Amino acid sequence: MLLKLSQTALQLLQSLQWPRKLGIRPPQLSSRQRVRFLRRFRFTRIGGRFVGITLLVSIAAFNTGNNPLYLVLGMLLSLILLSGMLSELTLKDLEVSRQLPSRIFAGQPVLVGLTLVNRKRRLPSFSLQVSERIEGLRRADWPSSYVLRLDPGAKLDTFYQHTFSRRGAWRLQGFEIATSFPFELFRKAVEIEDAQTVIVFPRPAPVQGLLLPDQFSGGSRLRPQPGQEGDYLSLRPYRPQDDVRSVHWKISAKRDQLVVRELERPRSQAIVLCFENRWQPRGEGPEAHRNKLERAVERCAGILTYLIREGHPVALATLQERTPFGTDLAHLDCLLALLAQLTFVGDPQLNSQLKREPDPSVGFNLTPQDRCVLLAHPGQDGKSAPAHLIHTGSLLQFIPIE
Repeated sequence: MLLKLSQTALQLLQSLQWPRKLGIRPPQLSSRQRVRFLRRFRFTRIGGRFVGITLLVSIAAFNTGNNPLYLVLGMLLSLILLSGMLSELTLKDLEVSRQLPSRIFAGQPVLVGLTLVNRKRRLPSFSLQVSERIEGLRRADWPSSYVLRLDPGAKLDTFYQHTFSRRGAWRLQGFEIATSFPFELFRKAVEIEDAQTVIVFPRPAPVQGLLLPDQFSGGSRLRPQPGQEGDYLSLRPYRPQDDVRSVHWKISAKRDQLVVRELERPRSQAIVLCFENRWQPRGEGPEAHRNKLERAVERCAGILTYLIREGHPVALATLQERTPFGTDLAHLDCLLALLAQLTFVGDPQLNSQLKREPDPSVGFNLTPQDRCVLLAHPGQDGKSAPAHLIHTGSLLQFIPIE
């Protein structure tokens, strides 16, 4: 009888179907998340040695027929079965959600919030490692967060830190929840599908060699507009977002309502930043040229950030498209998102994927009223701007890609 029980336990161990045979249902998660019922299973170093010892004891027990060896074998197998049951109960009925920051820059560490919920009514979960499955990264490079204990019905907020190595669109596929509870014999994991695309902005480089706004030539002073500095302009009713220090208390007392003193400042000149995103190597290798273009993208992001912070209406013109003018942070995010997904015209890697040849006739979409800052490859002399790029509008400054 004891021999038959041992053989049955070995068959259960080989099939790795303990939850179904023991009547344990898979986790029931929200409709937004889907769980792969196939568990990822691997032995730890201790678990591998433990299973090796179990196999040696089983061979000795079968060959000698010694009852104490059968007793030891039954204890070892029971520990393995108990470990499988408890780990399955630990991974049951768990939900995970993420909270991404509004801005993510390449090469800068970012904190991503995680909310872990235990939907079980009576049983807690122990020793959970929640990993973010990021497309294009190895399993060892997935960012993760460790949770020691999660009580039944509880919600726990945690986070992980990760640095995205490059700009562009990153695909977050979902989560992997793993545990080695209770005996560290093996590591069992379950995958949760929660796909989301993240746009990683290029890191703005420090602005160097850019003229100050008042040094741009050829501009005329425009009419003043409301602001927080300058001379007196007018009075207007108070708004919730106004600074209390700008309230004119005497007039407010006379009118029996809050009145704000509005100041004037010169309206900044609208500027079009023209970026020549063209694959045009000159003697360097493909990898070195790609790094140079990526540095130009970061420099373009730095110039856009600087101009918008200085209050200039800014538009971005590339060889494929042009954006409208804007001055607020939402417009800056749109420009950075465009740079994050920007490709290079004539890139051989992109041409091989799209199976098409570069179009040499592409150019900037400009008007005669545009005042442009050009970030482009230098001309034949290595210093001047190519004349064919700015055939309309006026060129304020040329910044070479180097």
